[in-house]
Amino acid sequence: MVAMSRPVTDVGDATLFASCPTAERDVLKTLAIPLRVQAGQDIVGQGDFGATIGVLLEGRASIWIDDELVAELIAGDCFGELAVLSPPGTMGRRSARVRADTEVRVDTIAARELSHNLAEIPTIAEMLRKQASGYGRTGQDER
Repeated sequence: MVAMSRPVTDVGDATLFASCPTAERDVLKTLAIPLRVQAGQDIVGQGDFGATIGVLLEGRASIWIDDELVAELIAGDCFGELAVLSPPGTMGRRSARVRADTEVRVDTIAARELSHNLAEIPTIAEMLRKQASGYGRTGQDER
């Protein structure tokens, strides 16, 4: 059962970044592009090129691999970390789709923008690396 979804103001409020310095979270906020997705629509598709990280701000979403539900997301959760960490020019295809279960608000950050600002956000970069390494995948697959 998924916990009750709570509104999250912006990408800086993501659960993954909660322990990061405020100055770094403020930089992240300047890179975010807001997105709204209706219930039942894909936020990202399996097989799409992965070039963004997303933070669910409001609503619920689910992660599907080959039509099998593998995880549920609530406000504050991130997705797409592996795409952000791919070397320039090697963006992999997403190995999963993320579907909006309710209407959702998402902040997205392009990998290119993030990589240009890594020196300003070392703690956030480390948190993203740790999160991505937890998936146990190598290569260019991305959820």
